[in-house]
Amino acid sequence: MSAVLLRDIAVLLTFDDDDRELRDTDLRVAGGRIAEIGDLQPQDGETVIDASRLLVMPGLINAHQHLYQVGLRCVPELERVLLDDWLIGLGRVCMDWWRDGHFTPEAIATMARAGMVESLLCGITTVADQHYFFPGGVTAPYIEATIEAAQEVGIRLNAGRGTMTYARSDGGEAPDVACQSVDEVLRHSLELIDNCHDPDPLARIRIDLAPCGPHVDRLELFAAFAEIAAENPGVGLHTHLYEGVDTQFCRRRYGKSPWQVLGQAGWHDDKVWLAHMVDCPRGEIPDYASTGVGIVHLVAPDLRMGFRPAPVRWWLDGGCTVGFGTTGSASNDGGNQMGDMRLAALAHRQHSPDPERWLSARDLLAMSTRGSARCLSRPALGTITPGAGADIAAWDITTVDRVGVHDPVIGLLLTGLSDRADLVIAAGEVVVRDGRCVSVDEDEVAAAARTTLPPP
Repeated sequence: MSAVLLRDIAVLLTFDDDDRELRDTDLRVAGGRIAEIGDLQPQDGETVIDASRLLVMPGLINAHQHLYQVGLRCVPELERVLLDDWLIGLGRVCMDWWRDGHFTPEAIATMARAGMVESLLCGITTVADQHYFFPGGVTAPYIEATIEAAQEVGIRLNAGRGTMTYARSDGGEAPDVACQSVDEVLRHSLELIDNCHDPDPLARIRIDLAPCGPHVDRLELFAAFAEIAAENPGVGLHTHLYEGVDTQFCRRRYGKSPWQVLGQAGWHDDKVWLAHMVDCPRGEIPDYASTGVGIVHLVAPDLRMGFRPAPVRWWLDGGCTVGFGTTGSASNDGGNQMGDMRLAALAHRQHSPDPERWLSARDLLAMSTRGSARCLSRPALGTITPGAGADIAAWDITTVDRVGVHDPVIGLLLTGLSDRADLVIAAGEVVVRDGRCVSVDEDEVAAAARTTLPPP
């Protein structure tokens, strides 16, 4: 890994324990870590980058994605439907792909590669992916192919072994044709951990255990996953929760809330992070905080499904660990996390008459960096402090669309013709320079993805 010196940084957001914001400073990256901050001089052999036009911050962390869905954007029949009909329609499209021979590991790798390049260009340096769709119940190497794509692109990846194990024919709500047995899921999960998981704090690849949800997965799977995670450092636990469909199912099937069902399976600790949580009871929020679980806010897909925005301010005020993500492109139509933060800054205002409780730009950026890192149990990421992982994103704040901005941090979130980052460093390597991906050819990645996609 080559050393890099960012000189004369216009604004540096550290998101350290003191939330320091520095002006006109330098930053050195070496050995894949943040080495120094301050008044620094170039050293022999290091790359020097003029950062006098840049706002520099930790790379964004997308704490919930479904990369295979890159090929499922803007499906017309899914544009204006509620969640139940959306789930049925999405399943139908995916099964058609599979039956037509298009849902292959090679195709998934191509879609994932495109999503990862899009992520880098938006300033995202770590993605937590959840691949839960195994048509025909066959364990094809979709996750392994996604991992290979991440290694090629140069992004950090938390690869979630997603699942559907509770078929409709047995009383669950998952399509029978997409379900796997608990034994097969556990076999493959242990194989992934043995072959691909790296517990190092700065690991490029980690494996997480990520059932789709309690309405489509058996409780014995949740419990077995909790035992595996307890025995394997760095392996996290992740699922969807409180999206309405699971809330109704858990009340009907178990006579409990989804949160209580997770507790029964051993999922009340800081290895767990939960996606959506749009209809969670306010009375449970102290429990989320005390157990240390993380919560990922996903404003764009939540609004797209017709939900009210999740109670993020109550989570933050209650001391919860809160991160940010985009979910997959089938219900977001993109992976632009900066754009989604802008949406969150505005959407939450209509639900509180007190402007002091509205989410600020700094709240949202902290959620997307330090907060998401804590959700993923990656404390070495999400901050710019000496010794932390060298994941950095920077935007030009001198362009015409930033003219008149009084506070560059607020301006980063609320203004801009494009959310493309000017510079991105992931795991110590420059992967975006002057707004173009340099780790791979982004035009070739896009062309390959278009060729792979089935006709609309």
